[in-house]
Amino acid sequence: MPRSTLTALPSRRRGAVALLTAAAAAFGLLALTAPAQADSVVQLSAPAGPVPVDAPYTITVDLPNTSPDYASRAPMVNIALTGAAATVTSAQASAWDWSCDFAAGTSGSCWNLAGMRNPVSITLTVIPTAGGTVTAKADAVSISNAVIGTATADTQVENPNPAFPFTGFFAPVRNAPAVNSVNAGRSIPIKFSLDGDKGLDILAAGSPTSRQTACDGTAAEPVETGAATTSGLTYDAATDTYTYVWKTDRAWAGTCRTFHLGLSDGTDHVAHFEFR
Repeated sequence: MPRSTLTALPSRRRGAVALLTAAAAAFGLLALTAPAQADSVVQLSAPAGPVPVDAPYTITVDLPNTSPDYASRAPMVNIALTGAAATVTSAQASAWDWSCDFAAGTSGSCWNLAGMRNPVSITLTVIPTAGGTVTAKADAVSISNAVIGTATADTQVENPNPAFPFTGFFAPVRNAPAVNSVNAGRSIPIKFSLDGDKGLDILAAGSPTSRQTACDGTAAEPVETGAATTSGLTYDAATDTYTYVWKTDRAWAGTCRTFHLGLSDGTDHVAHFEFR
């Protein structure tokens, strides 16, 4: 029965796994794995694409674990996604004694619960959220925690919406990597252009957003913010300028944040702020 889990293995259970593995090795129990032909230590398959943005696809990782050389068998595999933005939403192992943790979204691991080097096939469901190339990499890990095999595969993700010709941000906001200094609680006009009127339905769902970030000591430059108090998006045809009025919070004083302007074409444009 396939097993799917996104919870991490507790450290005490990992210790128990290590003890059980050592005992199994001492008494020759690891030899119970049936020998067969193996093409490689780890195998990875993914669609070449193109696949549409936001359309889920599957990646399969196989650990045959049938080599006559036990050092070439793996009780664990680490898997990571790089390149275009994508998230692992589920992981299912073909064997009940394997478990997976992909809480990080873009990376995770699957391991045998008893540290046994048994064959397994792992199916990952991936949702890409931006156009580009998603690279999946799987590292097979030995009983001694050494990488003994690596496999990679690329998937091309196609954005059905052409990217907007974004220019900006305009004054008073300075573009990254500059850090804009502003009084917390003020309203900041976020100005930009998309080379013409693209309508007001240009923001990604839930956008804009901001996230608190570490203040790394980079020199901050002041921003004059005007007196607007209402957040909203407008377009001025005379200047070909979009304006989003960002109402900040007084509680942000003494912190730094990154403003994210996510557009419906899948792009994300950022500006950095330090709040006084």
